[in-house]
Amino acid sequence: MIDDAKWIQINQVAVDWKEALSIACTPLIIHGAAEPNYLQGIIKNTQSWGPYYLIAPGIAMPHARPEQGAIYNQITLTTLKQPVVFGHEDCDPVWLLMTVCATQSDDHIRLIQYIAELIDNPLLLDEIRCAKTHDDVLRLLNSY
Repeated sequence: MIDDAKWIQINQVAVDWKEALSIACTPLIIHGAAEPNYLQGIIKNTQSWGPYYLIAPGIAMPHARPEQGAIYNQITLTTLKQPVVFGHEDCDPVWLLMTVCATQSDDHIRLIQYIAELIDNPLLLDEIRCAKTHDDVLRLLNSY
């Protein structure tokens, strides 16, 4: 799912949830997995429905609908140097964003299952949080 360090960003600095989303979506946009309006879709959806993508304490899985700019299936992983608040009582503050870009509902479900397996491993999450480089995170994901 994450097969290259270009999909990983570590120790990023964001002042708020919008900036965190912007940072998390950057690899998708730069490397062609999503159109720039994909980020706007996530922000618009968040403003309408709240942070629907916060899935566990400290962990967000931002995503938008396929028609909001998904080009091909991809996941990015972003860690934040300082966690940010999204407005979710149970999951704030967030330090890990695993952004999902999926072109169809079936693909979306498969990507969510992959993320669920990752976040179900507290040791792996601790190692990701402490990783110093993109390559360290990629090695961790590959060894998992």
